[in-house]
Amino acid sequence: MKAACLILTLLIFLAIMAVCVMVKFATDITVEERKREYTQGGTVYQYTRAMGVISLNENSSMQISERFPYVAAVTRNTSKFWSFACFASIVLIKWVVTSAHCRRQSATHRVLLFHDFARNYTHTYPILFWRLHEKFNSSNPTPRYDIAVAKLNVDYYPFTMKPSVFDDKEATELEASIWKTVSTMDKKLYLTNDFDKYEVRIADAAKCFEGYGVELDQSMICIDVSDYDDCFIHEFGPLYSGDKVVGILAVKPRDCDMKLAIFTNVSYYTNWILKSTHTTYYG
Repeated sequence: MKAACLILTLLIFLAIMAVCVMVKFATDITVEERKREYTQGGTVYQYTRAMGVISLNENSSMQISERFPYVAAVTRNTSKFWSFACFASIVLIKWVVTSAHCRRQSATHRVLLFHDFARNYTHTYPILFWRLHEKFNSSNPTPRYDIAVAKLNVDYYPFTMKPSVFDDKEATELEASIWKTVSTMDKKLYLTNDFDKYEVRIADAAKCFEGYGVELDQSMICIDVSDYDDCFIHEFGPLYSGDKVVGILAVKPRDCDMKLAIFTNVSYYTNWILKSTHTTYYG
């Protein structure tokens, strides 16, 4: 009887210790974020540090960051903390092209370049204003017309950006930029310093319809990543063909077994981007 009581007591003790460890892990992330948010004298440094909290690789991503200097992350702050929102691509020097569903009303948004992040730069760029596609329904978002451009404030920050180019020509050979993220217990996403790239294939639109129930037209691209074992739930950046940005993520895989994603076809919206940015030339 005494042995049974001792075993039961030990099991209860171990269970309590496990819960305490989990709570401490979540608390440590929160406390660390609070420290980063309120230290460094209120400079831009606090934003960058609050956006990337987990270091997965020290040097392995540097070479790939040089390949994708225009890959950017849009982050938002709706209270005291910053968290990852979506990925974007620098275009036309002072603009980013991204998904319309990325913008959240009443939130402050800033842009971080992975190229700078990998080199331990501490600058992020405030967004001056957004232009969402006129037909995008913010109250009931769908993959259709899910595109936006946002102008960056680069006047008071070091200016070393290299923009991606874009045009209305179809691209067939594509690379997916993979800037990896992590999710905390409160389901917030944070950036890491881990970056990769994959060659991806354009799949038949019918496959994405079967997987997501979305009928694709020329404004969307169905992407197949079944050649890779990685889980792509949180880590898609834009699609590129060389230095040309081709796609912006509209619908990410629901789980690790889903190997299809839907991207907004940037080439389809070339004229809209030029009109929205008041630019009269490509690239």
